Amino acid sequence: MKKKDRAWFTCPQWADLVSRHYASDAEAAQALQTDPKALARLRDGTPVAKSSLSRILKRYARRHSLHLSIEELIVDTRAR
Repeated sequence: MKKKDRAWFTCPQWADLVSRHYASDAEAAQALQTDPKALARLRDGTPVAKSSLSRILKRYARRHSLHLSIEELIVDTRAR
């Protein structure tokens, strides 16, 4: 599968979730062991790969309580 054919996903609630616990994307990236660029893309609403988004949300959920399931936070950007 080519990268351009891959489905891309966003998490509209990400900015609210991360701002509750972290002052910056760099601080969140260190705590969640992920690339700060990926977190910046999520904050801006830029779609990312589902595997990356799932991994970030799972790490976030291990550290902080989520009131929704991870699947409810992930939004598919493909046209329906």
